[in-house]
Amino acid sequence: MQLNNSFTVPADPETAWKVLLDVPRIAPCMPGAELTEIVGERTYKGNAKLRVGPVSLTFSGEAEITAIDETARTATVHAKGNDTKGRGAAEADVVFALHEDAGQTRVDITTELNLTGSVAQYGRASGLIDAIAGQIISDFATNLEAEIGTENAPAAAVAGGGADAPEPTPASPRPQAASDNSISGIRLFFRALWAMIRGKR
Repeated sequence: MQLNNSFTVPADPETAWKVLLDVPRIAPCMPGAELTEIVGERTYKGNAKLRVGPVSLTFSGEAEITAIDETARTATVHAKGNDTKGRGAAEADVVFALHEDAGQTRVDITTELNLTGSVAQYGRASGLIDAIAGQIISDFATNLEAEIGTENAPAAAVAGGGADAPEPTPASPRPQAASDNSISGIRLFFRALWAMIRGKR
């Protein structure tokens, strides 16, 4: 099945491009994702967790950036993973395309997703999967905006400084991610269902 999503990054395309290609940096921004190993310059291993009520799914797999076009600012990622309890597998080819949008950057995402095994039953409700994917991307965009904000904050402080500027207050440490970073399927289900209802009005 094909999924199409987009989000806006509060930065110019050049800055957004560099940040989005820094996988170790942006991985914590993706709900449910955990980077476990950097295999090579463009290859990574990790886990993706999804909890639906009492059922917890954990996909363990690998993602590789297979193509990068610096001029067009597009990147292609091939990802595959298996549920750790043998209930199925997922494989996807994801294309990211960055576009300038009123001083910010719009990121368009096209995903070709293939599910096998018992988890493939969720593929029958492709509209719901599309809506849930949209919610995950929305949460990712919010986290990414906060991450980019931490990069811009020091520059703004320096620009506003001077000889009589007060001693800067030490920055508070960034909050650590919760030990359970799994995606709450129930929460996403109702948010996605509401999005679908609103879209039909």
